[in-house]
Amino acid sequence: VQHIATATIFLVIIIFEHSKTIWTKISTALYTLIIVIGLSLLITPGLHDGLSPIIKGPWYFLGLQEILHWINYPEIALIFVTTFFVIIYFIRSFNKKWNTISKNSIVNLFLVYFLITLFAYFFRGENWSFYWPWNNPYFKTTNLTIFSFTSDVSDTVSSKDFPKVLDRYEGCLVCHSDVKGFSPSHNPSAVGCSTCHLGNPFSLDKVEAHKGMVLIAGSIELAEQTCGNADCHPGIPERVDKSIMSTLSGMISVNKYVFGEIEEPTGFYDVKMLGHTSAETHLRNLCVSCHIGNVKEELGPIDELSRGGGCSACHLNYSEKAKIELDRIYFSAAKPDSIYPKFHPSLDLNITDDHCFGCHSRSGRISTNYEGWHETILEPQQVQGDTTYRILQDERVFEFVEADVHHKAGMQCIDCHTSYEVMGDGIEHQHKEEQVKIECIDCHSTNKLNRITIKQFDNESLKIAELRNVAEKDRVFLAAHKTGQPLINTFVDEQSNAKLITKLTDKILDLKPPVSICSEGKGHERLSCNTCHTSWAPQCVGCHTDYDPNQAGFDLLENKDVEGVWEEHVGEYFAEPPVLGVKIVNNSAGSTDEKIDTFIPGMILTVNKDMSGNKENLIFMRLYSPAFSHTIQKETRSCESCHNSSLAIGYGRGKLKYEDASWVFIPKFASNKYDGLPEDAWVGFLTERTTNAATRESMRPFTIDEQRRILTVGTCLTCHDSNSNIMKNSIAEFDKFLETISEKCILPVW
Repeated sequence: VQHIATATIFLVIIIFEHSKTIWTKISTALYTLIIVIGLSLLITPGLHDGLSPIIKGPWYFLGLQEILHWINYPEIALIFVTTFFVIIYFIRSFNKKWNTISKNSIVNLFLVYFLITLFAYFFRGENWSFYWPWNNPYFKTTNLTIFSFTSDVSDTVSSKDFPKVLDRYEGCLVCHSDVKGFSPSHNPSAVGCSTCHLGNPFSLDKVEAHKGMVLIAGSIELAEQTCGNADCHPGIPERVDKSIMSTLSGMISVNKYVFGEIEEPTGFYDVKMLGHTSAETHLRNLCVSCHIGNVKEELGPIDELSRGGGCSACHLNYSEKAKIELDRIYFSAAKPDSIYPKFHPSLDLNITDDHCFGCHSRSGRISTNYEGWHETILEPQQVQGDTTYRILQDERVFEFVEADVHHKAGMQCIDCHTSYEVMGDGIEHQHKEEQVKIECIDCHSTNKLNRITIKQFDNESLKIAELRNVAEKDRVFLAAHKTGQPLINTFVDEQSNAKLITKLTDKILDLKPPVSICSEGKGHERLSCNTCHTSWAPQCVGCHTDYDPNQAGFDLLENKDVEGVWEEHVGEYFAEPPVLGVKIVNNSAGSTDEKIDTFIPGMILTVNKDMSGNKENLIFMRLYSPAFSHTIQKETRSCESCHNSSLAIGYGRGKLKYEDASWVFIPKFASNKYDGLPEDAWVGFLTERTTNAATRESMRPFTIDEQRRILTVGTCLTCHDSNSNIMKNSIAEFDKFLETISEKCILPVW
C-alpha cells in the first residue's frame, strides 16, 4: 500500500507537470498501452504470487536491494541517492562543461542501475543464489493459463462457479469437492488441492488441469512450492533441508574419515553432493536411503520400511477408511466406481513412533531400543511363534530386553523432541547431537525449573500450542535450558509441580526431580544423567566391510541398480550396559566442561577400501561413538557396574579382579592383530590411546589417571556394598575419605 500510494503521488505530480506543456498524442498513448499490455502478459508484476518463497520489492527498488546486499554499510546507498538528487537540483546552475559531465554521469549510472535491476529480477534466486531464468521453478509454474472449459462439466460451470481458496481460483474443487478425511488445517476448503499437488487449478479440462501434478506430495525438492509456499509454512523447507536428517553430515564425515579420505571426522557435508569415492559409494549402497529428502515413490501408510518422503515422512496418517479407499483404487483388481479416492489420508501433528521407526531402527537403533527390542543374528525361521522375539518387515530378528521408562509411561518420541530439533533450526550442524535442543534437566532438575508463559512463545511454538489446544494465557510452561524454547506439552500447576501431557493421548505425567545422590559429591559432578540411568545399549564386535565388483547392487541415492556393491559382515551383537568415556561440552559461560557419558562401538572393523577387488588394501579402525541409547530406567546402575566393570571402563568384556594390591584383567576376546587390543576394547588395560579413538574430536576414553581413580573406588567396593554407609559417606569427598580408612584396607599400588 505504501508503494502504491507513493507511486500514485509521484505519477500525479509528473502527469500534472507534463500536461502543462504538451498533451500526449493518441498514437503515443496507443504505443504505450500495447507495450504495457505485452509486458503485463510476459512478466510477473512486483506482487507476491503466494508460491515463491522469494519476496522481492517493486522492480524499481530491486537494483537498490541488490546493492544493499553487497555493501556492509547501508548509509553509503543513502548518501549516493541524496547526492543524486542534489546534482539534479543544481545541474542547471553548472557551467556548460560540468553540466555535460553531470548529465552523462547520470545517464551512465542509470544504465548501470538498469542492468543491476535486470540481474536482480531474472537471475537472483532464493538465498541470493544465481540461476538462469529458465531454471527458475517459480517462473515455470506461474499460472498464466486462461480458464479452459473443455471438460464434461463445461456446460454447467462458469468462471463464477469456481471456488476461491487463498484468494485464488481452485478448479480442482469443482470435481473433487467430495473427498473427505483431511485435518482442518489441510482441508481443501482451507488450502485447496493445488497447494499440495500442484497442477493447473485454473482449468476444468482433465488433461490440462493435471499437467505438472504431483501425486505423492510433500517431497523436499518441491516443498518450497507446496508445503513451504508463502501462504502455508514459509521457511520450513529451508530449515529441513539444512537439518541433520537431510544432510547426513555426521554420517558422511565419519564414513569418509574411516576410509581415510579426510583427516578428521568433522566438516559440513550434504548427501545431495555425494560422489563415487570408496566411502561415498559405501554410503550409497548401504546407508543413505534414510535421509528425509529421499522421494516417497509409493502410495500407502508409513511402515517399518518407509524411507524419506519429506514432510509426509512425519505428518502423513492413513485412517482405516483411507486405507480401504487406497486399496479400492490402486490395489484392487475390480474396476472402481470412481477414479480417485473419496477418503484422503490426513496431514497433521499426530506423529507417532511408527513415523520414526523406518530410519531410526537402524544404526544406533534408537526406535527399537526405546521399545525394548535388541537386534540378533538369528534368522526368522529360527524364532517363529516365540513371542520374546520380533521379526521386522525387513526380516531382521529382535529379542526383547527392556523398554525405556518413558515408553512404559506412554510417551512418544515427539513428547520430548521439539519441532526445532526434528525439522532443524535453520543452521547446518556437523553431527546430530549439535541439533538436539533438549536435556534431561529440562524436565528433571534439582535446581529451579526454567519457566515460560505463552506471551514469550515464538510464532512457531505458539501455532503448535494453538493446534494442540494448550495455549491458555495464564498457563506456565517449562522451557529448554539450552535455547529457552517452550516445551508446549508441559505445565506447572498451582502447587508448583511440573507436569507433562502426552501429545497424542493427553495423559498427564508427573515430572519428578532427581534424587539427591545424583548431585552429591565431587565424584558425580561430571556424570551425565544417562551415564547412570541407561539400562543397556546395542553393541557389536568383529565387523568387516568389503566391496564385490561383480555382484549386482543398488544405489540408494539415485534409486537405481548398479554393478558392484559394498557388503557388511557382522560379528556378534550384545545388549549390555554401555561403555563410559569423556565428552567435552560447551557451557553457558562460554568455556568447556568435561562430562562422563555413554559410548558404544561405532567402528571396530576392517575395511577393504579398494573397489577393484584387491584384498590387500585393508584399513582397520577402532572408534567408539557417543550413544544416547534411549533405554533410560528410573533405577540407576550400581556403583560396581562402573567401578568394577572392565566393559564400562573400556577394557572390553572379561574378568577384572583385585588381588595382591593390584588389579588384573583377563579379556574374553583375543587381541586384534592390527592394534593389539581385545576385539571389543576401547582402550588398553591401564594404558592410554595416543591416536583418535572416537568418531568425534571432542570425545575420548579414560586416561590412565582416570582409570586409576575409578579402580581405587572399585577396590573399596570389593569389600563394601555400594549401599553401605561407608560407601555413601565416601561420595562427598573421596580423597579426604581415604585419609580415614582402616589399616585393614589395602589400596592398589600404582
